[in-house]
Amino acid sequence: MEEYWASRTGRWRRAMQGRKGPSFADRLFDVVVADVRAGALPAGALLPSAERVATELVIPVDDVRSAYARLLAEDVIAERGDGVLCIPAPDGRDASVGDATQIRFEAALLKAVREAAARGLSPADATGMFKAAVIRLEARSNRPAGPEDSE
Repeated sequence: MEEYWASRTGRWRRAMQGRKGPSFADRLFDVVVADVRAGALPAGALLPSAERVATELVIPVDDVRSAYARLLAEDVIAERGDGVLCIPAPDGRDASVGDATQIRFEAALLKAVREAAARGLSPADATGMFKAAVIRLEARSNRPAGPEDSE
């Protein structure tokens, strides 16, 4: 779980360093909006608590709460019944993939990227391999099963 949130806030930290804005709240708002638009935060993705973000970004918790409040007001994020913030589905349906599923998936992906780096691959190469695997899986699901699918 620690690695899951750290990967998300680490991405935000790097993105905020390259942005100019009157406040940390404005910069964080811009970064989250950009992540949602780029698909880095897809529908169903969970957001870390304001306290966690403030600690990891070393910014005041009030700035994070302010950014989250603005994101909620502008329907960029939503609050689930249990109080957890998430990215809503564009059509308003429940897009939750479940905390455990999302955390396991991101942990497995981080492990794969680290393994690729240990073998000398760049992050771009590792990402390309991941995308190619997803394309192969999609192609398999769109055709009748054959003998090669019995792996």
